[in-house]
Amino acid sequence: MDRVPLDELRPIRLPVGFEAFDLHGALAIFSIAVLAGLGLALLVRWMSEPRPTLKRIIARHLAEARPLPADERLLRQARAIEMLDEAIGTKRRVSKTRREAIGGALAALRTDIGAAIYRPAPDIDCDRLDRDILGLAARAGS
Repeated sequence: MDRVPLDELRPIRLPVGFEAFDLHGALAIFSIAVLAGLGLALLVRWMSEPRPTLKRIIARHLAEARPLPADERLLRQARAIEMLDEAIGTKRRVSKTRREAIGGALAALRTDIGAAIYRPAPDIDCDRLDRDILGLAARAGS
């Protein structure tokens, strides 16, 4: 096979307007790449962010109520019980027997709170109620 000298090759053909590619075009491409990377990073962060579980929501709700007076704290605990009851009723993965057991425990807690909430000085242990509510939230699998 004969070697063709490089001088005899035809010159490189560039697309029309390619010679107009300069620093401005490079900066535009770089800017688009940075924006695309930023958008992708935000999307990945949003998709990988852990969703708050019912137990965390209830724990935060009860923690915010800790410094409140006993009667207001009992109201917050009653709201937490209602949130838990609604969530258990809508969850498909909670079995019927577990749902009934948790529902019975929630009814007992409602009775305790209902008896104490209208007293001038409630004598119920609010910390015990917090532990019971959080325990039920954990049993619900949330």
